[in-house]
Amino acid sequence: MIHVIATINTRPGQRQTVLAELLKVRPEVLNEVGCYQYLPLEDDPVVLPRQLPYRDNTVTMVEQWESVQHLEAHLATPHMQRYFAAVEPWVEEVSLQILRPGQ
Repeated sequence: MIHVIATINTRPGQRQTVLAELLKVRPEVLNEVGCYQYLPLEDDPVVLPRQLPYRDNTVTMVEQWESVQHLEAHLATPHMQRYFAAVEPWVEEVSLQILRPGQ
């Protein structure tokens, strides 16, 4: 199993627009073979020691997939291609972090 942290940096003021598009596609993603979790999150403005500064133009995805191959298949699905096209005007940058359990 792999865990994915996707950080989506949006253009100023577009976080809620991108978040709404993610919530639309979420039911289809959760029905994909190999998907265990697909959760869009936004920063909480609470201030605690060691917490990163609040990011008002960022959506963080927390995902769990059976394998990298399942993640690759997910990225190629028609619903994700539609999502990518829909949010392209509002997204500045996306980064992925692929994690696996320690051994």
